[in-house]
Amino acid sequence: MIHKLTCTGFLLGGVCAATLGITTANADEMPPERSLAGLEYDLIGRDDLYSYRSLDNYSQAPFLDALVASGALPPVSERLPANPLVFNASAMSDGIGEYGGVFRHVIGGRPEGFHWIAGQHQGWGGINMAVQECLVRQGPRWQVRAEDQTGPLPNLAHSWEWSEDMTELTMHLVEGVKWSDGDPFDTDDIAFWWNDNVEDENVTSRIQAGSFGGGASLEVIDDYSFKFVFPSAQSETVVEGLAYIQGCPGPSHVLRDSHPTYNSDASYDDYLNAMPSSDVPVPVLGAWVPVEHRPDELVILRRNPYYWKVDDAGNQLPYLNEMHFKLTTWDDRTTQAVAGTGDWSNMENPGNYVEALKQSQDENAPVTAKFGPRTLAFRIELNFAQNMADSDYDAELRGLFREQDFREALSSAIDRDALGQALARGPFAYPYMGGFASGSPYYDAASTDYTPFNQGYANELLAGLGLEDTDGNGILNVPGTGEDLVIDMTFKSQRNDDRKQVEAVTSQLAEIGIRVLPTPVDETSFDPIRNSGSFSAILQRVSFVLPTRETCGNLPTSEICPAFHLAGSEGRDFLPFEAELADSVLKFNASSDAAEQADITKRMQALLTENHYNIGLVQVPAALLVNKRVRNAHPGTPVFMYEWAEDAVIRERLWVPAELQTEELLPGTVAQY
Repeated sequence: MIHKLTCTGFLLGGVCAATLGITTANADEMPPERSLAGLEYDLIGRDDLYSYRSLDNYSQAPFLDALVASGALPPVSERLPANPLVFNASAMSDGIGEYGGVFRHVIGGRPEGFHWIAGQHQGWGGINMAVQECLVRQGPRWQVRAEDQTGPLPNLAHSWEWSEDMTELTMHLVEGVKWSDGDPFDTDDIAFWWNDNVEDENVTSRIQAGSFGGGASLEVIDDYSFKFVFPSAQSETVVEGLAYIQGCPGPSHVLRDSHPTYNSDASYDDYLNAMPSSDVPVPVLGAWVPVEHRPDELVILRRNPYYWKVDDAGNQLPYLNEMHFKLTTWDDRTTQAVAGTGDWSNMENPGNYVEALKQSQDENAPVTAKFGPRTLAFRIELNFAQNMADSDYDAELRGLFREQDFREALSSAIDRDALGQALARGPFAYPYMGGFASGSPYYDAASTDYTPFNQGYANELLAGLGLEDTDGNGILNVPGTGEDLVIDMTFKSQRNDDRKQVEAVTSQLAEIGIRVLPTPVDETSFDPIRNSGSFSAILQRVSFVLPTRETCGNLPTSEICPAFHLAGSEGRDFLPFEAELADSVLKFNASSDAAEQADITKRMQALLTENHYNIGLVQVPAALLVNKRVRNAHPGTPVFMYEWAEDAVIRERLWVPAELQTEELLPGTVAQY
């Protein structure tokens, strides 16, 4: 492929970037993009959202009064911290709410378990965020004006400060926060989360051992203060890695007895299954507690009577008593939101876009629908860990994956316009080359290497690698084994959009002599398969928007990051550009200069797309569907920016007028432990 010299977007002190050894974008530029976003909102300051302070009086959901009177619960003032997190009503679109009612979610996932600090998910679609609370928070940052964007927002950690040389980060927890069973939350939970999960290589934590800040260690100072010590200077950016889904502690008072470090009779399998999805309730710090799980039907959450946040009138949050997660499919989530039987949908399934938009435009429709920027992308992840192959054939195949010409051939053979129309007719899809999605603030078109559809060129690249059809059956043969070139492609069977992408890719790659064998798996099995590296190729839907979120899934930051290039017993055989990618993450985290960070991410984008680290397919926007009866769903909340909309909308502030509330399934109850 011919590359041209261009300095557009890459001038560094007047010197063309190519003279510094930086390969620039392909001669074919990214095609023009048509945005479908229509967000409207007023930006505010960080301190306008919430603060930590004591109020004169506190109130609670009325049905809790009887539990307090009976002695089943302490008074609300004793359940709250001395200085709770206080939401300002002035930042709420509909103000202080009314207690009661149900918020109805519909999801396609199934709870893997409630042991989130060991990497288990609770089914996605917002249920994870309903139960987990993290040290800092990212989602509401979309509402903060640019001059106040100085890093993540506080949450369980109300404040933090750095040493002068930026190698020590001291964090202070909100004093008096309690788990939903009344047990105190303190640095015992932090130390257990870090030492016995993050830094235990036998536990698949969301932060991998040695990856945070290039190998930070943790020191407990007292019950409510601790510090990270880094091997090199960092910046405020590193704190973003302590937001959802990475920096969310679990209940050490429940989990410790199942951990092999503290129980010689326990195994790591025992530990992983210490809080199974079938065993509820579990202690949480979130606004709602899972109290009932009906497999393949429903998960019911009830308000957490120990929740540590209030509004500025002293009303303990959340306003909503109950939350439902109906377990069906992701397509059904949108269907029920449009029909009014569900209250929320991140409309991420493009197959439903046209019909959902048509129906939501009716003035009598029960929902509103607004598109955001393109932050959802589909890509193919190839397994590069040749030294971990299970057979000679796998070793040869992974050897091909490691060849840049092979990856470029795959990319050239894909007709992305056809893939986009297979997902949804209309202007929704846009080509994706890998790297940052076009809706990311770090996306730079000039740094993106665009691969046009050219199957003739793909054939030339494959022939140059010695690949030919030696037995005349229309499929290329793998050198060294003589076997047909067959790529098993794992994907989530419940996601119809993933299936459509696999089917289209299978057809297109067949035209250049590569057979794709679609391998559907359920969502519960998908993450364990991906994290173990036991796959050839995976079709993955990603939202790579920030270099500090889900870093492990996208960039080579440790021996088990990313999952498509794990280190074997003999170490990791880096691809030529991966070391620079890993170094760019450290440089980004160590910088506090926005312009410098932008230049670093441009270089990341160039490395990711020029080298076809993943085979990008298409990227699409998403639309946020919210039932009109729900209040405080701030108009303009993006489906994804700093975090998914379930976090960005701040669900603990949502409320429904009494006359529009739906019937609770478990009225008058709280979790019993």
